[in-house]
Amino acid sequence: MVSTGSWVLFGVIIACAHGLDAEGQEISQLATANRHYLEGTVYIRNKTTIEIRGFSYPSTSTNPNGRPGPDAFFIAGTQGCRPDNLLKSGGNTTGIIIPLPFPQTGKKWQFEDRSIPAMRNVVNENILLSLPPGVEMSELKWLSLWCRRYKSNFGQVTLNSCQ
Repeated sequence: MVSTGSWVLFGVIIACAHGLDAEGQEISQLATANRHYLEGTVYIRNKTTIEIRGFSYPSTSTNPNGRPGPDAFFIAGTQGCRPDNLLKSGGNTTGIIIPLPFPQTGKKWQFEDRSIPAMRNVVNENILLSLPPGVEMSELKWLSLWCRRYKSNFGQVTLNSCQ
């Protein structure tokens, strides 16, 4: 179920939520408009953890034969409304892009680190993404499953007011 504060922009469901301190707060469903399908509903579990319930990637009920991206992992951002312009421009992403590779979340990674594990196939699982030390939920603007090799946003939700 998509929250009432949602709208569709370029085929991606986006929900703006103010004050991400409410535990168990539903944000929105993940959605994408490209060939790498994913499903799941994003919740704020607590001040340091994002939960995605019913997560499936890359095979979903609408696309049962999906293939995972070769270098796809979750990232969160502290600026902008989506990762596309930030990452396609090739600028400095330190402190702006926060890798949250599942299941190895909760530690600091640099986006350029080639040892970040790629997202594995998942079918209807509840997954947890823990923020690294020093990062607060209130700083995050969006969450995305991003493929670094193809510079492609596989799907995202907006977590906080973005500009």
